[in-house]
Amino acid sequence: MKSLLFVDDEPRVLQGLQRQLHSMRNEWEMNFVESGPQALKLMATTSVDVIVTDMVMPGMDGAQLLMEVMKRHPHTVRLVLSGHADREAVLRLVGPAHQYLSKPCNAEELRAAISRALALRDLLANEQLKQLASRIRCLPSLPTLHVQLTAELRKDDPSVENVAKIISKDIGMTTKILQLVNSAFFGLPQPAADPMEAVMFLGLTTIRALVLSVQVFSQFDSRANKSFSIDGLAQHCWLTGLLARRIAEAEHCDPKFDDQCFLAGLLHDVGQLILATNLPEPYAEVLRNARESGRPVWEAEIAAFGATHAQVGAYLLGLWGLPNPVVEAVALHHQPEASSFQGFSPVIAVHVADSFAHEYNSGPSESSNPINLDHIAALGLERRVAEWRRRCFADQPAWS
Repeated sequence: MKSLLFVDDEPRVLQGLQRQLHSMRNEWEMNFVESGPQALKLMATTSVDVIVTDMVMPGMDGAQLLMEVMKRHPHTVRLVLSGHADREAVLRLVGPAHQYLSKPCNAEELRAAISRALALRDLLANEQLKQLASRIRCLPSLPTLHVQLTAELRKDDPSVENVAKIISKDIGMTTKILQLVNSAFFGLPQPAADPMEAVMFLGLTTIRALVLSVQVFSQFDSRANKSFSIDGLAQHCWLTGLLARRIAEAEHCDPKFDDQCFLAGLLHDVGQLILATNLPEPYAEVLRNARESGRPVWEAEIAAFGATHAQVGAYLLGLWGLPNPVVEAVALHHQPEASSFQGFSPVIAVHVADSFAHEYNSGPSESSNPINLDHIAALGLERRVAEWRRRCFADQPAWS
């Protein structure tokens, strides 16, 4: 049985939560406490899968509590349920909180958020990788883009368009911006998937605070893993995102769907960034093994970790509340046949775009990520591949 812990200094709120979630008592073991210290005391003796805390509490507030939980119990999923609407306080949660839910929160919305968090825990069988991903506060950025962003924000009159363009090229920056903008604090009617739109929505004041004050973006240290090229990863992912958007546009999809395909393509290899940053030596060995054996990297990852970068990346993106279609496309971009959706989807767009993007650099070869043509045919889309290829190879997008 999954274990949940709710923390709020108002007894009436806790009583309301108990009533809301009464129907789940046979599936979830739930504890309710009135302070951060009580929560930490309970967690010292009881394993907790998900903690849900208020933000404003006397003594230890929600951000301080979650910082301690992140250090002491990295496997625990950390959610905030608060009616506090101070933007500065919310920015303090960008690191320690996985998701932010807003009071009042109806029972269905709360159950859905918790159920999704619990379902994600089953995505990774490797407990070490699960704890690693849960502990991550931010993802490192491409140094050149980090320098460009900082320089732009320090200008007397920075351009929001330039800031958005820089962020939309970077895996780490984009992921964190979308985690924040998709939180319930901002109350968007539907999840955002366009990095440019997210930057415009947050505005330069918030972006400047994130970069210069909270310092939520950090630069990738290439010295830790010399066999891993973040420049190469960034350019491949950006190209995959653009090609995935072209493929979606060829199917005359809704613009929001096109945005999801771009975002999923941009983030499809985010798991490689996580592994290269946090397990530099083991991951360098994985890359060497893949190169020497001619195997795909994801197969070498399974041999080493029992999980792939696709699963690791999807796990983190899911924890951070990114849209479900994006999370699924990242998780299954090497194995689209595992998707339950029988038709064109972001999974298909990213799977095909990833293969085309590899061709741009190396040409068709056994070491590239081949398209699963049998699955494409089973979906009745085999006649579309030629058109997708024509659109994607009509010209090569420029990175600069």
